[in-house]
Amino acid sequence: MMTRKSDDDDDTMIGPEEPPSWSGKRKRDDDRHHHHQRGKKERPDFARLAGKYDYFARHAMRTKKKNESHEMDKVFIDFTSWQATHDLCRALLEEIGVKNWSIPKGHLVPGFTQRRNYCEWVESLLEKDGVQIEEENVRGVDVGTGASAIFALLFTSRHPKWDMFGTDITEEAVESARRNCLAAGASERCCKDEETTEQVVAAENNNTHSNCSSGRSRRWISIRDVAKKRSYGVTREEEEAEDAEEEEDQPILDLDLFEEERIDFTVCNPPFFNTMSESSQNPRTNFGGTTKENSYRGGESSFVRRMILESRQVALSLNSSKGEENQHRVRWFTTMVGAKATLKMAKKCLREMKETTKLRETAFVQGKTRRWGLAWSFL
Repeated sequence: MMTRKSDDDDDTMIGPEEPPSWSGKRKRDDDRHHHHQRGKKERPDFARLAGKYDYFARHAMRTKKKNESHEMDKVFIDFTSWQATHDLCRALLEEIGVKNWSIPKGHLVPGFTQRRNYCEWVESLLEKDGVQIEEENVRGVDVGTGASAIFALLFTSRHPKWDMFGTDITEEAVESARRNCLAAGASERCCKDEETTEQVVAAENNNTHSNCSSGRSRRWISIRDVAKKRSYGVTREEEEAEDAEEEEDQPILDLDLFEEERIDFTVCNPPFFNTMSESSQNPRTNFGGTTKENSYRGGESSFVRRMILESRQVALSLNSSKGEENQHRVRWFTTMVGAKATLKMAKKCLREMKETTKLRETAFVQGKTRRWGLAWSFL
């Protein structure tokens, strides 16, 4: 018997109903409230960052702010400046030990705090599954890692024993992501003879964690170019797309990766818009973004729906593989969502799949921006 909640519930669970010996009431997952409060309270200390990093100080502006007893300086930056938002992210990453981060001009600058809250939510999902996140070698995939490789860098900074993969379809994004990971001291072959001298030097210069017997960096990240990977057999009819273009024939998930490696979770910041003109309608901010980063034919809803369909194909493919170790290896597929309508569509799509066993959601609130996190499992 399956227990399901309505589309209007903030926290959703699909799974076996608790036995009668329990209270009879399902415990609500408090992740949404936890991250909602965290997002609203936490704001970078611009004054401290400006005093510490010269490249950020050039963007810091001061104004007088009065309260009941005295005046005080308030430091702020111009969020309509792409370079200012870029250097803010660079400074926040350097605060956690990731140095020399940069992305090509105009590429999407990730919101650091929002991405960090996403990471914390994924960690909570794994912990509730009994994973010892500080001890185990967890492996994750950032779907559409972009030029920043932000999720790979955040997860491996928080958990040195974790391994991360990043996938993307554009050459410039892949090259930039690899540069950022190398600058952070990452290698694709930790403590192997094949590891290059440049990788070892980068690791030592960046003071990254050293958990290997040879003393080399443990940060392990692999960035994969997945352009023109083989399709999953997701038809245009399933996507309900009348005017499918070439990008819709490009798989979102990398089936080869899931078949070759044990993967515990995926994360994704999908393109939120149908066209680039839609992505530039907010005059108060400038986080940049290329066409591939910001837009997808049919918008966020089409992208997320296709990813859900492909995740089901991944689960079915792994389940049909010979050998017990190949069955349903992915604990959680997850994605960020920018529109409530997309969230409801995705939940409906997943509930209609008989293979879906668990469904979770949360909200990320940073300033006036609200995003949602959606997670599902076929285990």
